[in-house]
Amino acid sequence: MKKTAIAAATTFAALGSMLIAPAAQAAPYPRSVDTACVAVAADSKVGPGDRVKVKFKWTADGNIVPKGRVKYTVTRVRTGTVETGTFWSGAANRTQKRFFRFKRTGNYYVEFQTKAKATSIFRNCSASTEKIKVRKKF
Repeated sequence: MKKTAIAAATTFAALGSMLIAPAAQAAPYPRSVDTACVAVAADSKVGPGDRVKVKFKWTADGNIVPKGRVKYTVTRVRTGTVETGTFWSGAANRTQKRFFRFKRTGNYYVEFQTKAKATSIFRNCSASTEKIKVRKKF
């Protein structure tokens, strides 16, 4: 009888702690995911007509791959926009590569802006390269 009473008390205490402890809840689904952009030019000083490789990477928090359109703008400091275009970004952890030719001397920047779909959870971001100097002698 004594052992039965101890077993019943232990069972009652264990069940009581289960009822009092709150249940673990899953985190709510995020309405938007933060993203980051990086743009890097392979060469910062080139001659007129040389090809310059520019790498662009769009990443998100966690293991999700952001997808969407990327708009690029090539800007010459003195005269303004030289070239614009778009491409699709959505390959898993891939760095997008674009090649540009600068025919005139001067300082250039390549700017990238992401544009996710309206129904997407990814936030847009933008990135710009460092100054690319096009000189006859460098």
